[in-house]
Amino acid sequence: MAELDSKNQKPVDVETILKALESQSADRIASIAEEAHPGDVEQAFGRLDEGIREDVLENLPSEVLSEWADYLPVADLERGLESLPEGQKAEVLDSLSDDELVDLLQEVEEEDRDEYMELLPEDKREEAEELMRYPEQTAGGRMTKAMATLPANLTVKEALKILEKEHDEAELLSRIFVIDDRDHLVGKLRLRDLAFSTWDTPIVDLMSKAEITINAMEDQEEAGQMIARYDLMALPVVDNSKRLVGVITYDDALDIIEEESTEDMEKISGIGGERGDQAYLQISTLSHLKRRFGWVLILAFLALTSGFVLHSFEEILTAYYVLAIYFPMVVAAGGNTGAQSATMVIRAMSLGELDTREFGRVIWKEARVGILLGGLLGICVAIQINFLLPQSLVSEGVSMFTVALVVAGALTIQVCSSTLFGALLPILARIMKLDPAVVAAPAITTIVDVSGAIIYFSIAKAFLV
Repeated sequence: MAELDSKNQKPVDVETILKALESQSADRIASIAEEAHPGDVEQAFGRLDEGIREDVLENLPSEVLSEWADYLPVADLERGLESLPEGQKAEVLDSLSDDELVDLLQEVEEEDRDEYMELLPEDKREEAEELMRYPEQTAGGRMTKAMATLPANLTVKEALKILEKEHDEAELLSRIFVIDDRDHLVGKLRLRDLAFSTWDTPIVDLMSKAEITINAMEDQEEAGQMIARYDLMALPVVDNSKRLVGVITYDDALDIIEEESTEDMEKISGIGGERGDQAYLQISTLSHLKRRFGWVLILAFLALTSGFVLHSFEEILTAYYVLAIYFPMVVAAGGNTGAQSATMVIRAMSLGELDTREFGRVIWKEARVGILLGGLLGICVAIQINFLLPQSLVSEGVSMFTVALVVAGALTIQVCSSTLFGALLPILARIMKLDPAVVAAPAITTIVDVSGAIIYFSIAKAFLV
């Protein structure tokens, strides 16, 4: 995303922007466009009711839409473009940074894409066509070509002359890349390296090696992680021939990390489908239903397994009804600890902290955590049963100690096994080339419910029957 000139733009309270948009007053909206940063406008748009948002977009002047274009969700930008004549559409499209333009072109209908491409200036059309060769979720799909590059055979004076002509086109001048005559990346410079050197100094004497690059076909998540890991302002993107084809800037890395984190959170919760770049309130009720219903239905039927397990232990549950009091706690404790373990492992894998080669170490660590957690919970519950549980709830001939032993033992084993399952499933999913976040959460829910019932009533049968 291009960094806008600050002009008179400043942080403006989102509520103020929201009221201006809801008023649909052309003057108030024009004033907000002049004063407020588009990032704050984006937040306000996400909270608008559907009908008001459509009215605002349909009547938005092209100069205002151009100002906000890089920040609006694709669906809103497309709606704003629909109401404009061709000439004004062309102005808005030309105002888009190349990476945001490609995002728009990749998501619109083919008919609209062809129309937009025809309205673009020739040089921008060629850049868009080149960027669209890369899949959307790759480094190439997220890069920008608006970068500052210099041939390696220049002096400082020659380099500054070139940058003076091209500085409006580059998103980032704090990092300048040096290339050879075949566009291979040979080094990088900072603008201050040029500013504080004598004019006759060769730039090759000032540049440092640019050893950290990413292939254009690598996953965008890897690009985001590299920028965070190496504290980069811009990550060079190269093709299979090691030619520099673009860069991913730090602000795009923030967007990538946010998108990937959101995707993982939703998958862990069993939410499917693509969220897109729309805010929560902008997503229709039907879309929410489609994304959630699948896993909810599957898990509802899988949960019947727990019912069959309970039915098979019906005699024990009837004879010792005190067990029913603690059964939900045992199952819930396993679900909570399993989810914690899975979340920790999935996060570590997403950040590149874990690999499948650390399988044994992860299992050993989580086994120890599970034993300690289960043991402590078991002791706490055993104390509660022995000292606080009314004797009237316990069947005749059964001691409080036996009940405490059953519940505490089942709780300890359930928590330990659930913690192991939580760590094990994401790693196995990665080994099988599946998404750990998709596999782990729904599987853990079902496994823990069923295993909890089997563990609980098996231990009860061993000690009470």
